[in-house]
Amino acid sequence: MEDLNNVVEAILFALGREISTKELADTLEILEEDVKKAVDSLKEKYNDRNGVNLIAVNGMIQLVTNNKYYEQVSKFVENTKRQNLSISAQETLAIIAYNPKITKTEIEAIRGVNSDFAVSRLLECGLVEEVARLNLPGRPAAYSVTNEFLRSCGIEKIEELPEYENIKIKDEQMLIKDYENSNEEKIEE
Repeated sequence: MEDLNNVVEAILFALGREISTKELADTLEILEEDVKKAVDSLKEKYNDRNGVNLIAVNGMIQLVTNNKYYEQVSKFVENTKRQNLSISAQETLAIIAYNPKITKTEIEAIRGVNSDFAVSRLLECGLVEEVARLNLPGRPAAYSVTNEFLRSCGIEKIEELPEYENIKIKDEQMLIKDYENSNEEKIEE
């Protein structure tokens, strides 16, 4: 039984969301009653004295942060959220910074890929905001950077961003050009 407790505990920790005891039992190919016993045992382990609690609501179970520590945890989570942006989110942020009042469709046309997640992440971090709804079919949202973005860049207004032409890689700096030249030389031989 202790091994099953550890398995259920590991699954709940890794999953990070609620799950039913039935789904656990079906996936592990064991009796739901055994899962319920493991959950009861884990409830004793994860009680109100700990930083993590095991909650059960309407047959769904989940490991959650103890409410006693909400204030400290939320401060940490906010700081962490702002620090970690993926490459795609950084790319999307640059596009929005240099193209105020841009729609997601326009961002995707520039990037060539779906940008839903990147835009959502930037909104969540408070680096971009919806500034308008365009009078077009579907009323698409237009996005611009926020004051939080400006603060994080150490500037007071968007016009202080480096001019794009000054930071753009020049053709003569492109490595691909060097590759093409060396490739052409091999073809001529």
